[in-house]
Amino acid sequence: MTLDQFIADVADRRKQIIVYAPEDATVPLQQFETRNVSIERRTLPDDGPPGFVVIRDDEGFSGALGIDELGHLLTPPIRRPWENDAETSYRPLFEILDNAVFASFDRRQMVGVSREIEERAWRTGHGTLRCGFQSTEPLEKQRSVYRRLAETELDIHVYLADNTEPQIDGVTYHVESAAEIGRTWFVVFDGSTYTEAACGLVAEEIEDGAFRGFWTYDEPFVDEILSHLTSTYD
Repeated sequence: MTLDQFIADVADRRKQIIVYAPEDATVPLQQFETRNVSIERRTLPDDGPPGFVVIRDDEGFSGALGIDELGHLLTPPIRRPWENDAETSYRPLFEILDNAVFASFDRRQMVGVSREIEERAWRTGHGTLRCGFQSTEPLEKQRSVYRRLAETELDIHVYLADNTEPQIDGVTYHVESAAEIGRTWFVVFDGSTYTEAACGLVAEEIEDGAFRGFWTYDEPFVDEILSHLTSTYD
């Protein structure tokens, strides 16, 4: 499959998001309202408990989150992977909403999700991390991060659609003319010997600065994405 076909595959997986909140409460879920993600709203009294959301998929209950936690999707804190710890990790938020297609994330939100994957790779310290930044410009903004990641035993591969390479020691570059490399932002980590650490983000730019895609912690699915990248471009 191609990268956009992976996105289409996830888009076919049904999820139901039920919002429990006061009638006038703002709930930042519009990015997830897609063809197979239904969002229902159920009103809580103004003097009742704090608002929350329940996520269900084809297998039943997937998880629940407070509305305040969802705010991190709109304005995620951008920390370097080595600065995250148990108190600043938003992994439960990402895990509950994995394999749900987001309809429109901006670049800051994309960096926020990428950081979650890079943080897993950093903590593992070995394995393979494959990343596509479309062009050199967005990678240049992450130069300090990838220079530090390259100091570990990680095998880092970066895919670009232009011929200018940032020359970060320890990074293998793949300059490709394929259309999907120029329009897709992806960060995929194989988990190395810790299969539970496998994770990935794949998103296509649908308009300037707006991305549609998904993140996943499904290790076999991560393997499929990595197999596509290695068989097509390595």
